[in-house]
Amino acid sequence: MPASTDPLDSLVHLSHLLGRETRLVQPGGGNTSIKLGDALLVKGSGTDLRTIGREGFTRLSLARLAPLAAADAMSDADMMRFMASCMLQEGPAPSVETPLHFLLPHRVVAHTHDVATMSLTNVPDGTAERLIGELFGGRIVYVPYSRPGFPLAKSVRGIVDRIPPDAIGLTLAHHGLVVWGDDGEQAHARLVEVVARIDEYLAACGRGRLLLGAVRNPGPATEQRRRLAELVLPVVRGSLSQGPPGRPERVVLHYDDADDVLATLGGERVPELVRRGMATPEHLLRAGRLPVWLDLDLAAPAEQLTAEVRSRLAAARAEYEEYHLRHAAPGERPLDDWAKVVLAPGLGLITAFTDKRSAVTANLCYRATLEAIAGAEAVERFEFIAERDVFEFEHWPLERRKVEEQSARDRAGKELPRHVVVVIGGGSGIGKAAALRFAEEGAHVVVADLDGALAEAVAAELAARFPGRLLGLPADVRDDASLDDLFGRTVLEFGGLDSLFYTAGLPPRFAPVTEIRREDLQRQLEVHYLGAVGAIGRAATIMRRQGLGGAIVASVSKAALVPGREAVAYGGSKAALLQALRVAAVELGGDGIRVNAINADQVDTPLFRRFVGERAARRGVTEGEQLESYRRRNLMGVGLIPAEAVADLAVLLASERFRFTTGDILTVDGGLAEGFPR
Repeated sequence: MPASTDPLDSLVHLSHLLGRETRLVQPGGGNTSIKLGDALLVKGSGTDLRTIGREGFTRLSLARLAPLAAADAMSDADMMRFMASCMLQEGPAPSVETPLHFLLPHRVVAHTHDVATMSLTNVPDGTAERLIGELFGGRIVYVPYSRPGFPLAKSVRGIVDRIPPDAIGLTLAHHGLVVWGDDGEQAHARLVEVVARIDEYLAACGRGRLLLGAVRNPGPATEQRRRLAELVLPVVRGSLSQGPPGRPERVVLHYDDADDVLATLGGERVPELVRRGMATPEHLLRAGRLPVWLDLDLAAPAEQLTAEVRSRLAAARAEYEEYHLRHAAPGERPLDDWAKVVLAPGLGLITAFTDKRSAVTANLCYRATLEAIAGAEAVERFEFIAERDVFEFEHWPLERRKVEEQSARDRAGKELPRHVVVVIGGGSGIGKAAALRFAEEGAHVVVADLDGALAEAVAAELAARFPGRLLGLPADVRDDASLDDLFGRTVLEFGGLDSLFYTAGLPPRFAPVTEIRREDLQRQLEVHYLGAVGAIGRAATIMRRQGLGGAIVASVSKAALVPGREAVAYGGSKAALLQALRVAAVELGGDGIRVNAINADQVDTPLFRRFVGERAARRGVTEGEQLESYRRRNLMGVGLIPAEAVADLAVLLASERFRFTTGDILTVDGGLAEGFPR
């Protein structure tokens, strides 16, 4: 670790080194601090060591914090108010671990949830304390479990005067490692030394042993496994989404079927081991109390398999509610996010959260937990904190606030928070504008286009603003295998689907009925009708498995209602699409899936510009004159309509604002009387 002349820059660098190594710190966890003059600078609440900058550290007065050294009791609310009063300038709220960093009389302090220490401290207390003493000879001091925050700080305060002068850190039972140093470089070197020593010991203890038991059949081959996952994930997503009928709070899934995960889940002891708990209280917040074990008959027919998934998840929910009743105060509600991790041997590790990035964080936290379980079993026996302590931490207001604030941010002013949307034709024009608007309204968006590079470019552009929520994929709606791949990859990426916006299109082939060729008709039908029906059917199948309802919106055309000269191929295919949407609305209404059309005209897109050019050429006029004729014919006298106007309507039709509307046609054309749908 290179030295820095600026102590805070050195702390930022240390934080990044720790945060970017998931075996040391999982996203959002851990903290660092430095004492500079009369100030304590500590990682602020809600920041991430991977990305924290100078502004992410809360600056507090050491003199004002002094009462913490004498306080015997302090409520959470009082502690947070007190620490806020100690802040020297505006910044993030103080971390709940601030008292610990203050009470340790060292310049730089770093706290990690590293796998090595979690392995060594998630064993019976007597064993953990003995091993720490044997491995480090007093240079690392063992601290029995106390709830993070003021209780932990009080425990440390009780021993701080007895810490040997040559000590370099603490191990916190079920909570990780704390090291200190004169600067960030020394703290980092000490942390690396401690973790390496524990890892070396664990490796020696586990050498030649099947810590998780003999590996059972790892499950089907990759292709078959992914097909089964495409079937199972929407059912899991629907079962874990909570809320009133018709308006559920959705979750977004992350699916991990890496070889190491499949091998771990195949261990014959794993079903019992994972029931013992998590690795730190922080992991309770990010990965939940316990995983749901979903041992399925993967050879069963699809209908039986999906019924089995629902039944197992319902049973897990009932078990959670019994646990809640054992510990809850009168009137205390069960948590909506009761399950964040689902383990499906033969399929993989599934994590659920309010957004994709948080679901990935849950995955990383639970991967670390699985590794810590194996490490603890190498030493003696993996065990976590008592069930009552688990309940207390799960419902601890200071920690629940993080989840609830994130959920509130997800929903605030958004039409489609936590939704998954596929936009077909999203590489340009209306589709590109719609992808942006769906993302702005909180959705996770799959941008699909015949030009896969264009779809990926749009997704990458939007991902800069909405990280973790965009995916760009190629899709040829004329090819069933391509459509299968599009919807399959959507499910594997996000867990399901809530909305489809179909805006794939071809420029018209102008020819009178006496001259039109069969291949011209077929070409238009393949994209505007056959491809659309294929996409609608696949989307509806996923939505039905979820049981959350859904919305299907297609960009049609006024040509579906208004006959135009030499437009039998284009107009006929669009009319067929409109009829298909109406039929789908009839068939899917009982599932809460709404199907609606947007009839747009004069929209400023590359496709319409090409259309204008061809029309102008056939009429022998300029493109400007052709556009002027369009302007004069609509009731509002508007010229080119921005694509964003159609995108806005697509978002609204997919949202709860139109939850009672299906089988409808809405126009965006400046008012064409002949195109009125009714």
